[in-house]
Amino acid sequence: MDRPQLKIEMREMLNSHFPFFLLLFLPVLIMELGFVLADYLPVVNTTKSSWNLGVYLDALTTNGPRWSFSGSPNQLTMGLALVILLAIISELLLTGIQFVAIDLIRNKATFDQPVTKSFTIFNNGDYFLGTIMINIIAGILTFLWSLLFIVPGIIKAFAYSQAVFIYRDALDQGEKISYLEAITRSRQLMDGHKMDLFVFNLSYIGWNILSNLTLNLLDIWLLPYYNLALANFYVKIHDDQSDTL
Repeated sequence: MDRPQLKIEMREMLNSHFPFFLLLFLPVLIMELGFVLADYLPVVNTTKSSWNLGVYLDALTTNGPRWSFSGSPNQLTMGLALVILLAIISELLLTGIQFVAIDLIRNKATFDQPVTKSFTIFNNGDYFLGTIMINIIAGILTFLWSLLFIVPGIIKAFAYSQAVFIYRDALDQGEKISYLEAITRSRQLMDGHKMDLFVFNLSYIGWNILSNLTLNLLDIWLLPYYNLALANFYVKIHDDQSDTL
């Protein structure tokens, strides 16, 4: 795994087509930056509307830049529900965008219609259902392994990390595979590459710290860069293995 070259390729692609990728990632960036701003801006008229999002976000903040707010149990519950829902939507959007990135890397897609492509995961029922089900099953399996000790759970999380991509590739090729089969193939694909992915993620720690120092504004560039590189990681290990079969 030539990690530096993998990342260089994606930096070049990102810098060459930055307006396209900015629009492609825009829905996710808006959600992320919205949460950052919500943690710093004051809540307005929190007592006048039970549906004021600021109330629920503020109820979750105990030690942050916001002024102190003692949320009711209902507000805390609603706040958690909103955060979880928005996190799920964000992850689904990112997965669909990673599908687009894989096609771009393989020269199977063009740099046009970025807004439409942002919602790839919601435009295909099989992609949507498969992504949700695989993540649920992989999450359960990872949790069960974590009961033995935290390290086996982390290892299995890396082993199952490519299952959604594998499932999507199978669908595009007209092959019907089960969710468990996609997870099994991911485990086999990642044999010998789990440490590569671990080091890959470690290499972005410095970038994430720098982004936090800019109130996450750097994510306008960093979020596409990381996810493009993650898609390229899959393409490298999957297509290289396929070529040797």
